[in-house]
Amino acid sequence: MGGAIDVDWRDFFPYLKWIPNTSLEMRIQKLYSRRQAVMNALITEEKKRIVSGEERNSYVDYLLSEAKSVTEQQLSMLLWETIIETSDTTLVTTEWAMYELAKDPTRQELLFQDIQNVCGSKRMTEEQIYQIPYLTAVFHETLRKYSPAPVVPLRYAHEDTELGGYFIPAGSEIAINIYGCNMDKKQWENPNEWNPERFFDSKYDAMDMYKTMAFGAGKRACAGSLQAMLIACTAIGRLVQEFEWRLRDGEEENVDTVGLTTHKLHPLHVIISPRVRPLFSSPQLSPPLEA
Repeated sequence: MGGAIDVDWRDFFPYLKWIPNTSLEMRIQKLYSRRQAVMNALITEEKKRIVSGEERNSYVDYLLSEAKSVTEQQLSMLLWETIIETSDTTLVTTEWAMYELAKDPTRQELLFQDIQNVCGSKRMTEEQIYQIPYLTAVFHETLRKYSPAPVVPLRYAHEDTELGGYFIPAGSEIAINIYGCNMDKKQWENPNEWNPERFFDSKYDAMDMYKTMAFGAGKRACAGSLQAMLIACTAIGRLVQEFEWRLRDGEEENVDTVGLTTHKLHPLHVIISPRVRPLFSSPQLSPPLEA
């Protein structure tokens, strides 16, 4: 993530690209080496499991057993892509969703009842996500209002093309303003309002993964979109199923966009109360918790 937004002053002065930028190149090389070490460790561990006969239904296992034509470097990059695309962005989306639900007890209760209708007293699982439409609506509305990556990393135009009525000459670098698209008043009614119910309108589709442009579109759509949705929705659903959430006094809506993703300026602070009485004989032993 840090390497993706690292600034090279030569990008602003193309005619000086011949001048070395040693400090930047060393930082990127260090990041590359650390990343490669992690990928090698994961791949080696999985190979040992396969040799030992241990069965495991994992993405790495699939790549090693099925994708015979993939080189070691390609294998490493395919594995890394799913990690980088679903780690920080998933965390950001989950935190903003819990912020909005903690701020809005009515919608939080609607989601809880939706979960209860499907799961009852059992813990919610990934397989039940699509049976809980309000949960997917909460997920997509959070993606819309709080675009995890508000600006898509630069894309390079290899040939002359036309985009949105604009001529893009070959060699140009393009950045798409995802935040601007998702806050466009021509496309979204009251875009500044967090309103999951908008996805139950006929012109929106809560099951359309790419409605908000948060995952991109076309051939370059996010490879980890499904994984991100499963992880985030399961986390949000379980957190609401287990606890009642409310904001701590003074909690503010601040967004830090210095990095690549829209982190809150300050971590989320909430008061949570267990919905189901824990294994204590006295209710005095399970007061609300501040987290």
